Amino acid sequence: MSFNLFRIGFIILSAVGGYFLASKNSISGALVGFGGSVIIVGMEMLLQKISVKRLLLAALGLISGLVTAILLSNFILLIPVEKMVELYIRFGLYFAFCYLGVMIAVRQAKEVGFLFPYLSEKKQEGKGILIIDSSVIIDGRLYDICKIGFLPYTLIVPNFIIQELQTIADSSNDLKRQKGRRGLEMLNKMRKDSSLNVRVHEIGFPELIETDSKLVKLALAMNGKILTNDYNLAKVAEVQNVEVLNLNNLATLLKPKLLAGETFRLKIIREGKEETQGVGYLEDGTMVVVENGKEAVGKTVDIIINSTIQTVSGRMIFAELK
Repeated sequence: MSFNLFRIGFIILSAVGGYFLASKNSISGALVGFGGSVIIVGMEMLLQKISVKRLLLAALGLISGLVTAILLSNFILLIPVEKMVELYIRFGLYFAFCYLGVMIAVRQAKEVGFLFPYLSEKKQEGKGILIIDSSVIIDGRLYDICKIGFLPYTLIVPNFIIQELQTIADSSNDLKRQKGRRGLEMLNKMRKDSSLNVRVHEIGFPELIETDSKLVKLALAMNGKILTNDYNLAKVAEVQNVEVLNLNNLATLLKPKLLAGETFRLKIIREGKEETQGVGYLEDGTMVVVENGKEAVGKTVDIIINSTIQTVSGRMIFAELK
């Protein structure tokens, strides 16, 4: 709040200063002071979202571009030209190379690590990086897990994942559209929570088509891990030695362990694949296949656990009527 008051005070003082300094046209002076101060405050607020290391890299790129432009313009202007043409050449070279210097330095941060280790993006982001897949954002459990401290990472949301969520949200399929919108809402909620370290990474890898390939490449570049619910993505990442955290595996591990011989009551919901089987579900969604349970469909009965197995999609329990 104190920063906002300071900004408002700066704008007011700038407008008042412009009013008194422009004695011949006070109104114009006040407008210029007001407009200029608003632009400065806006730039200051934008710079807050950029890390100090990136600002230093941008300054380094600006200086490098300026030096390059000066040397190049001096070389080109060894050929005599008119004064106005010389001015255009210098301005064009300064403008172009300063812009290129800043953009190249910021975008290629990790490549300058061998020259400036402190400014290396890879050094900065090498540990504690978790790159989020769209399946986890849509899932809806990520925010609560982060809030209770089980994922003490810097959460990276690539720009192409946001684009994928937007595409899903614009789908003609109602179910997909709802999932996409829920994912965007969850992402906005996480970004607004100051207790979470969520960052959007603006990188596209236009040479790659599949999102899974882009995620794996980004994880390799940032030396980070991938958080996903996608089994196929997890396997592709593991082949390339990228560590993967699977939210569904975590949920499965946290389910209570039920041992063979335990007895509990279960409602049989429907018939199973086999002729005599019935199927019910635990509160956490675990499927229970009950032998000779077909006759008890729609009833709550006592069952005895025979065995449990772990599948790709989760855990299954096999039981029989008591």
